[in-house]
Amino acid sequence: DNPLWQYVLTLWRHDGFAYQCLEAQNQGLAVTPLLVALFCAARDRQAPQTEPEGIHQWRTDVTADLRALRMNLPRGNDTTAPLRDTVKQAELKAEQVELAWWWQRLVDDGSVTQSGLSRTALARHNLGSLLPGLDPATAASLVELWGEIKEANGEPS
Repeated sequence: DNPLWQYVLTLWRHDGFAYQCLEAQNQGLAVTPLLVALFCAARDRQAPQTEPEGIHQWRTDVTADLRALRMNLPRGNDTTAPLRDTVKQAELKAEQVELAWWWQRLVDDGSVTQSGLSRTALARHNLGSLLPGLDPATAASLVELWGEIKEANGEPS
């Protein structure tokens, strides 16, 4: 448990945001760097320019395999439902490990600096840096939803 994880839980409570993240994931993009980009922007910070190799490898070797297994298990099947739920929980835990490692990287990384950009502009910049494959329409939707969530929570823009 760390501030990044708590921030992610706050964002994820908003259905529209979760939906947008899952849509990005369905496009083959990693959600954890997306969440890190927005977390950094909310704190007036520029996100690291690249994802650490160890985190990328974990997602490839563990998180993605769990997701693939879950997606291959039939939905709405009483026989496989308990297994599907267990795999889904394991996938969530694997993502939590990714975010814990990201948090440690952010704590240790002196290159993550203050930025003179607005938080909205910084969010766009961070998303572009960490997720160069993110299509502009999805990025714009995410930033807009993120701004609405921040406003609803009384956070500055």
